[in-house]
Amino acid sequence: MGSRFFSPFRSYVAVVATLFLAFTLQPPAQADQAEDGKIAVVIDQAISRAGARVGVGSPLTLRLPRIESSHSGLFLGQMVGVDGKFDQMILLDSDLQRVFFADRSRVEINRNSLQKILRPYPQVDGTCTGYALHHLFAQMGVTRVAGNEQLAETFSTEARRTQFLVRAINDYYLATQHRNSILGIMKGYAREFGLRCEKEIFSDSIAAIHYVTEKTSRGIPVLISYFIGPDMVNGPYTLQDFSSFTGSNGSRSLLDGRLWVPRKIGERQSGGHSVVAVATFEWRGRSEFLMLDSDWSEPRVWDASSILSGKVDFKNLEFYSCENER
Repeated sequence: MGSRFFSPFRSYVAVVATLFLAFTLQPPAQADQAEDGKIAVVIDQAISRAGARVGVGSPLTLRLPRIESSHSGLFLGQMVGVDGKFDQMILLDSDLQRVFFADRSRVEINRNSLQKILRPYPQVDGTCTGYALHHLFAQMGVTRVAGNEQLAETFSTEARRTQFLVRAINDYYLATQHRNSILGIMKGYAREFGLRCEKEIFSDSIAAIHYVTEKTSRGIPVLISYFIGPDMVNGPYTLQDFSSFTGSNGSRSLLDGRLWVPRKIGERQSGGHSVVAVATFEWRGRSEFLMLDSDWSEPRVWDASSILSGKVDFKNLEFYSCENER
């Protein structure tokens, strides 16, 4: 959870901590292998998205070690670090209702043109909007679907990536020119990166889901900023690092699947949060978003059909995106 409000002292501490962590941050260490074995994956239908032949939401068949029958599921992306290097595969097993994050060495799959999804940086203190700004432009830097060479260069080295993260935190929480103005900050970056940025507010879930789906299908990430309610909600799937898979429901090291989502009208307002939608997919008649949420170091899944239904506070639910200048 983060804050959309200005706090100079906390933000100064967060910037200093971010400088230290960003230079030393590595993908989370993997647990000892639970057993020898791999996930065997066959893509049943390649759905092209974001310039990749196999996009998020492509149906697949997978076979897990120690489980005799094949399972159906969906491809949810090839997770990469901010340096663009392969990290883990994201696979939804619909039979188990489980999302696996599996190391490259443990997945047998044709790796030809798979959609790339950024591994998010976990935030320091209440600075989620600064991290969301970083994640939005970093995702574009990874996929190269928009922006100029300056954007690519900004994310080409660890030092430059760190500088941009600290800049985003400073611009949102400390600088006076665009303090707390997400669109103003994004427009400043857009001038450097050859982009144009926009802000949208919708009055219903149909329009909001359509907007995010249309943008992300072309590889354009969407920053979503909102007020939260008093309680976290559980995501639609169990999440697990495949290195700990034992073939049973009692598997070790399940990941925390809770989410801070937009508050409903009438709920107590408990602060703000910002996340980035990088892909969408349909599953059993429901629209779902793949999100970069800096509360976690792996992407999370929103059941958008549920989260954006009912008495959602749409007036304070903001959608931001950037595309190439026309």
